[in-house]
Amino acid sequence: MLDGMSMAPDDPILGLTDAFKADRNPGKINLGVGVYKEESGATPVLASVKAAEKKMLAEESTKSYLGIDGLAEMGAAVQGLVFGPGHAVLEAGRAATAQTPGGTGALRVAGDLIRRTGPDATVW
Repeated sequence: MLDGMSMAPDDPILGLTDAFKADRNPGKINLGVGVYKEESGATPVLASVKAAEKKMLAEESTKSYLGIDGLAEMGAAVQGLVFGPGHAVLEAGRAATAQTPGGTGALRVAGDLIRRTGPDATVW
């Protein structure tokens, strides 16, 4: 049944990790996968993350999915961080915030938006 299937192409993002590993430059920094790693290569869970997770578990009241607009409070907080409280863009209601499933999900959503609004655009 699966004999006619071929392997999917290599993931280009994970290929960046392979290229990083092969690079002999001692000053290299891996910015490809978006996960903090110590010099030893370990991926620690930061104390701040553990504290946030503990708080979230203590305060959660549901396991329901968010609506398509996401969490309004988070959108407002992000806009405040980006523009600063009371910025004219916020006061005029000209800012919009999109929430996505993870970093690569955000890149996909942004890429799709760019393709729809500027079909001739090039994204690097």
